[in-house]
Amino acid sequence: MLKGKRSTIPAFTKGSDGRAAPLTRQCTMDYKIEPIRQKVRELLGVKPRGRVPAGAHVEQWIGISTDEAARMKPSRDAWCEHRWPLIEMRMSRWDCISWFEKRYPGRVLAKSACIGCPYHSNAAWREMRDNDPASWADAVAFDEAIRAGFAGNRGSIYLHRSLRPLPEVDLRTAEDLGQINMFINECEGMCGV
Repeated sequence: MLKGKRSTIPAFTKGSDGRAAPLTRQCTMDYKIEPIRQKVRELLGVKPRGRVPAGAHVEQWIGISTDEAARMKPSRDAWCEHRWPLIEMRMSRWDCISWFEKRYPGRVLAKSACIGCPYHSNAAWREMRDNDPASWADAVAFDEAIRAGFAGNRGSIYLHRSLRPLPEVDLRTAEDLGQINMFINECEGMCGV
């Protein structure tokens, strides 16, 4: 986070209609884009609030796949050029997963996300709870710590869209709840049955 600046994550609070409403999302800018920009400026020898020397040029590679092409944005800095190697190689997310599986069989390719990201699916929360107890404990502690909210927000804040504390969220699958999965590795599920 930038010094002296307060950032919010897109956690959930109760909206005027009583349903879950996300807070303003600033985390990508504050915790990814700006820290990388600051580090690049530091590597160029530029002091805070200093000017990048004329003629300096940085090529920044960004790992956006073809599925996310809408996220491609030019750099706001004239001295920095953005490149998207996965786009240049026409690689989709599936292509990236296949590439990883061929080279690292038996290993799991983890999604790039913060431990307490409110955009986790129930499957991701369940995976963390069941297989990464240290991260689950951190997420639960963080969820509890933000409950009182932030300056300017009214109401309780939660990491899960159910507006419940993480340990109380029902993370069971449809199968856990008695739904039969008729397509377990059996077919593509295209017949519409």
